[in-house]
Amino acid sequence: MAIITGAQTKTNSVAISGPNAMLSRDTFIPPLTVEELNTYTFNVVPAADPIPMFDDLARLYQNINCTAEKHDLFGCHHISRSICEIQYTCGSASRPVLCECVMDYGYPDPFFEQVEATEQSETEPPSFVEACLDLCYTGKSPSYICI
Repeated sequence: MAIITGAQTKTNSVAISGPNAMLSRDTFIPPLTVEELNTYTFNVVPAADPIPMFDDLARLYQNINCTAEKHDLFGCHHISRSICEIQYTCGSASRPVLCECVMDYGYPDPFFEQVEATEQSETEPPSFVEACLDLCYTGKSPSYICI
C-alpha cells in the first residue's frame, strides 16, 4: 500500500517487504508512472522474502539480510525481524532495541548504557532478556537503555 499510495499522491513513502509495482503500474487507478515510482517510493527488501519478488523493483530500494531459517517461507516477511536487522546492522542510536530481536530472532544482546550518570550503581545491569522480561511483567521503565 505504501508504494502505491506514495506514487499516486506524489508523497515520499517507505515500504518494508512491500510488493513492487513497476510492471503492474498501469493496472492501478490512477495508473502509476515509472517516474513516480522511482521518485517517491523506497522499499526495504529482506533477502528471501517472496513478497517483494512479485514485481520489478523501482530505483530506490535497500536489500537487507534475513536470519530466518531457509524452510520458513514467510519468516523474512515479518516487519519486526526487518527492524531487528536494521538496528543490528546500522545501530539503534540510543533507541531501545526490540526484545524480539534477542528473544525471538537470535540477535546478540545489545550493550547497556546508563540513562543518567547519577543513577550508576555498583551492580551489573541485568541481561537483556531479564530486562525485557522485567519490562513485560512489571511495566517499569528501566534506568538503562540498550544500544
